[in-house]
Amino acid sequence: MPDTAVEFSSCRTRIVIILSIGLFIIFTGMLSLIPMLPAISNDLNISETMLGVIMGSFMVCMAFPQIPIGVLSDRYGRRPFITGGILIFSFGLLFFGEARSESQLLIARSLSGFGAAMFFSTAYTIVNDIYSIRERGKGMGIISMTVGLGTVCGYILGGVVGGIYGWRAVFICMFWASLIISGSTLLLIETSPRTQEHDFGIKKMVSATLVIFRDKTIVLASIVSMLCGIAVVGASYTFSFFASDIVSPVEMGFIFIPYAITSSLGASITGFLSDRIGRKKPLTVMTVLGGSALIIFACVTPGPLMMAIIFGFVGLSLGPVVTLTTTILADVVVKKDVRILGSSIGAFNMVRWTGTAIGPVIAGYIMQLAGTRLSFLVLALFILLSSVVSIFIRETLD
Repeated sequence: MPDTAVEFSSCRTRIVIILSIGLFIIFTGMLSLIPMLPAISNDLNISETMLGVIMGSFMVCMAFPQIPIGVLSDRYGRRPFITGGILIFSFGLLFFGEARSESQLLIARSLSGFGAAMFFSTAYTIVNDIYSIRERGKGMGIISMTVGLGTVCGYILGGVVGGIYGWRAVFICMFWASLIISGSTLLLIETSPRTQEHDFGIKKMVSATLVIFRDKTIVLASIVSMLCGIAVVGASYTFSFFASDIVSPVEMGFIFIPYAITSSLGASITGFLSDRIGRKKPLTVMTVLGGSALIIFACVTPGPLMMAIIFGFVGLSLGPVVTLTTTILADVVVKKDVRILGSSIGAFNMVRWTGTAIGPVIAGYIMQLAGTRLSFLVLALFILLSSVVSIFIRETLD
């Protein structure tokens, strides 16, 4: 197995900076939608259930291309998927800002989801290319922190700029910012371990990936990630409607900030910490805290400040869980066959993003039937179930 961590150590900082900028802009564009959901619903007369489907379409298009993207990036390199991904994402933002019907919103959001899938999966694979097992948690924590920062900016942008200038202005501005930033990806160097041997074609890569997903640790980590994806994204969707009766559209952008900060800093801290104490314990703690916070919302209606603080704990089941479960997967795969790292992360992300696609659909359906409190309670049970599953995961840090 080639020691890619040593090979790319001299240019690792530049690679991480470029990937971080791209992830920042993608998550800013992706999450800016949430504070504007009530405004879009009123403007285009779209039901809560249909908005959940539109939100979910992004996640579906993030989920299902993951395996082919991973396989192809293992076979032909990472760079084309990084540059192509952010360009496709950019034009999805433009089309969303110009959309005049729910069908146009659905198509635009799906396009952005496909572009984000290309970039996101490949970016996390590159990080695992360039970091060794003893530093892998740190590397994952760094880029996950930029995801959290993008989330913070997305909520502020959607709440403040969307509240003042309208939701269309947000997406048009994000298109130009994303298009400009896509130029930085041309500075990336190729980090693929180059699996273009004649005796290890695409069929063998897919077969090897399916075999490795029989590993109990990978299966359980995938389940934890999927359950948390359902719950956290569904809770974010529910929370925007739960809080809309209490705060203004501009304040909505700020009320999500503690959630984004805990997701971001939690990812970074647990990533560093997991390199020292292991992956399993922090994973269990983060899921218990996130699920408990949602139970509080199912029972009481706190004021705006406490609402923001409590929802901040839900973020611990987002960034830290993504960091820890992806790191667990990479630990196992790199030890067995580094040539299928991209395809394995792609398969893993497909499972996880399928969960995030289901989340807002479930939340929207429950809200229409029984209101936001029951939605929070059901989503809390998803997270707490993931806590139980995490107990049975084998520690992967040697």
